Amino acid sequence: MPFTREHFIVAAATAFTVLLAVLLHYEASLLLTRFAGSTRVPPRPRMLALVCGLLAAHVAEIWLFGVAAWLLLGVAGAGSLTGAAQVGLFDAIYVSAATYTTLGASELAPLGHVRFLFGTESLVGLLLVAWSASLTFVEMQRHWEEDRK
Repeated sequence: MPFTREHFIVAAATAFTVLLAVLLHYEASLLLTRFAGSTRVPPRPRMLALVCGLLAAHVAEIWLFGVAAWLLLGVAGAGSLTGAAQVGLFDAIYVSAATYTTLGASELAPLGHVRFLFGTESLVGLLLVAWSASLTFVEMQRHWEEDRK
């Protein structure tokens, strides 16, 4: 099958969405790390803010992919979701959440070129969740060291 206009649209939208998600995660992580590094804030509220902030970043990233998928599903020939007569924004976000978390279990499944977006999303979600886990571990380690002093 030759590379079509729909392939290009899906590939470009995927690359743009990945870039936005990674930039969002980087900026959120940087901001949260600066806050967590503050010695004026007690350790428990710092950790709570870090975890809640990272969760908020992940939800925003799921929404980015969900909106991108929803827009792509409106492009003729880009693909569809099986199990949905008419795909709404929240259907696309639901599939995005299942994909981002690499759970993948959903009664809705992507068909066509849009599968590239969802396949890439699962890899990005895995990477960004691991990044958050690493950041949280580093901050917890600092918290434990402060407790020992």
